[in-house]
Amino acid sequence: MLRVVLLAGLIAVASPAGAQEPKGDRPPGGSTDQAPPEVGDRVVLRDGKTVVGLVTSTAAGPRVGFDMLVGREWAEAHVPEHAARWSRNIGTMSRSAIAERRRRLEAWRDERSRASGAGDRIVAWIDAELKRMDDPAQLQAPLLAVRIPRDGCRSAERGTDAGRRMLALAWLCRLPNPENSAPGELRDALEGRGFDPDGGEVPSLDRLLPIASEPEAKWSARRAATELAVERGRKFVRYGDLLLPDPSEGQAAEMKIDPSMLLGEIGKLLDPGGGGAVDPLAPALEKIAREGGSGAVVTTLNMAPDLSRVAVESALWVRGPRGWTNFGSRNAVVRTDEVDPGVAAGIAQDPQVQSIFNIAEGLGLGAVTGEMKERSLRIGAATGQALGLARSAFRQELDALAFPVLEPTPAAPRAGAEPRPE
Repeated sequence: MLRVVLLAGLIAVASPAGAQEPKGDRPPGGSTDQAPPEVGDRVVLRDGKTVVGLVTSTAAGPRVGFDMLVGREWAEAHVPEHAARWSRNIGTMSRSAIAERRRRLEAWRDERSRASGAGDRIVAWIDAELKRMDDPAQLQAPLLAVRIPRDGCRSAERGTDAGRRMLALAWLCRLPNPENSAPGELRDALEGRGFDPDGGEVPSLDRLLPIASEPEAKWSARRAATELAVERGRKFVRYGDLLLPDPSEGQAAEMKIDPSMLLGEIGKLLDPGGGGAVDPLAPALEKIAREGGSGAVVTTLNMAPDLSRVAVESALWVRGPRGWTNFGSRNAVVRTDEVDPGVAAGIAQDPQVQSIFNIAEGLGLGAVTGEMKERSLRIGAATGQALGLARSAFRQELDALAFPVLEPTPAAPRAGAEPRPE
């Protein structure tokens, strides 16, 4: 991938266009006279009972109704009357959602069974999930999605960003009693399992919540994301009219470039008014559909005409009843003048880079000057940084959508999730 980007950058630098110089609050209702909770959020209910969890609404307090997540085990131990009522409400609302999920899983299983052979991991997971859904006890999710009504609490205190993140990660790791754990102990436990407790981003907790009704578009996206976790060859990198296998899947992308596509892209760079080639994405998506797939990831690279920045978009494409649609994406932009010179210098040490400069000269672009090399290396470095940023954010979104088909079944202990020995 780097070779293609550097070559395209060199061509753009050598063209007339490329020769131009680049141009360069707290939620209402909570008191503010005390320190915020160190783990999660803290809500004092109207009856004086305190609930620890994560408020998911943008505003929370006595004058507004709001939503929050509460650990089931903690609630049953500390506010049993409320926990019983919350569980009954969730059970009532979940009946239709469970029936809907069962119908969708059975239809998905039938499609996968016809398209794949024995040993399909998704079919095995669906079988286990359908069996789990037959047991009401297994459907008791670890988290309760709670609605606090207007005037239903006395106060709501939002915790620190790090404390909220630590509680969410502790729930995902199934750590015992995280709501009452000292922050230092919780941090040590999470770091021991390879998690970074710092930061303000709360990871997705969908898999710990009760089954909820979802629109068809989101269900199709879940299917697509789950298949992408298992199937290979459905992730691509796009630059102009080039569509390459994503090297993040371990494929040698440069060995699979269609020469006619490469020549067409070079011709477009040298002659921007010459017209573009046929969109290469459509046939790639058609091939996935013929194989029974319903998802693809397309990471698109775009360089500014003056080469001042690189933009990257990672998008999830989903096949539904009306064909392929872009379900959602994550973007990142990196300016070439913000690239650390050391990063560009490191790229220059790659033995393959000199061959790229030789190819450029062989294409009749003339001698590759030192300035052209430097700008091309900066483009390559900026592209690498933008790819990393966009992929990291997109991967989190994709993981949140996908079902845990690669994890042990709920009945089996999760690797690395057992309580730490005292």
